[in-house]
Amino acid sequence: MKNLISLPAKRLRFTVSTLSFVTVSLIAPATQALETGPGDFEVIPGGINVAMIYYQHAERDSLYTQGNKVPGNYKLTTDIGIFRYIRPVQLSPSVTLDLNVIQPFGHIDSKGSLSTLGNASGMGDLTLGPVVKFLLDPVTRDVFSIAPFIVIPTGKYDRDDSLNLGDNRWSGILQLAYVKHFGTRWALDTVGDVTLYGPNDEAAVTGGKLKQDPRYEVQTHLRYILSPSTTFSAGLGHYEGGETELNNVSRDDKLKTTYGRMSVTHFVDKTSQLQLMLGKDLNVENGFKENMRINLRIAKIF
Repeated sequence: MKNLISLPAKRLRFTVSTLSFVTVSLIAPATQALETGPGDFEVIPGGINVAMIYYQHAERDSLYTQGNKVPGNYKLTTDIGIFRYIRPVQLSPSVTLDLNVIQPFGHIDSKGSLSTLGNASGMGDLTLGPVVKFLLDPVTRDVFSIAPFIVIPTGKYDRDDSLNLGDNRWSGILQLAYVKHFGTRWALDTVGDVTLYGPNDEAAVTGGKLKQDPRYEVQTHLRYILSPSTTFSAGLGHYEGGETELNNVSRDDKLKTTYGRMSVTHFVDKTSQLQLMLGKDLNVENGFKENMRINLRIAKIF
C-alpha cells in the first residue's frame, strides 16, 4: 500500500464581516478552497477506507491592499483541524471514484491593530465530493482526474461577529489534475481549479448581501520518491479573482496571491502515514500575507 495515500488539505480562509474600513476592504473575503498536496491524485485501490486528521497552523502579520503594505500591527492566527474520510470505489481497471467527506473545525484569533475583531471557534462548512481518477497508462501510472466538490453552509456563522468559521453560503469547486511520472523517482502534479460562490444574504450586521466573482487557482508539486515509504516535494501555487461586492458596491479586493510549499510524507507502517508540510505566501495583492504555515496530517488505511 506504499505511495498510494497523499490527499488534499483544505486551505480554510476566514470569514470577515463589515466592522470597519479594514475589515471591509483589506481583509480577504470568505474564501474556501481545496489546496492540494503532493500525490493527492495518485490512484488509491478500491475497497479500502482512508481516515485522516489534519492540523494547520498559520500566522499572518502583514496586510496588503492593491499590492501595497498597510502600515500597522495587523496579526491573524488560525489553528484549523480537519477530519477527512475517503472511500475509493473501483469502477473499472482504469477508473476509480473516491468519495470524500471533509469537515473542518478550529480557532481564529486576531491581535495587534485588529484585536477588536476578537476571535472565533467552532465548526466550518461541510464539503462533499467525488474524485474521478483515470489511470492513463498502467506502466507509467500517469493519471488524469476530475474532482467536483460542493461546500454546504453548515458551519458556525453569526453576522454580528467579525470572524466566523462558516461562510453562510453555498459554493462549488471543480478541480482538474494531471499526474506525470518521470521514471520511478520523480513525478509532477499539476492542478487547476475554479470556485463558484453563492450569495451571503447576512454579510453584515444590517443584513447586507455579499456576492463574489469566481476564483481560479493553479497548483504544482514536484515529488522525489526516495523510497516506497518516503517522498519529498516542493511546489508553487497561485490564485486570483474572487472580487466581492457588498450591497452591489464593489469592494475592489480582487485576490492575487502566489505561495510556496515543501513537504515530506512517510509511511510508518503499511497502514499509517504521516505528512509534514511547510509554506508561506510569496506575493500578495490584497489581504493578509501568510508569513508561516505548518500542516500536519495523519492518515490511516483500514
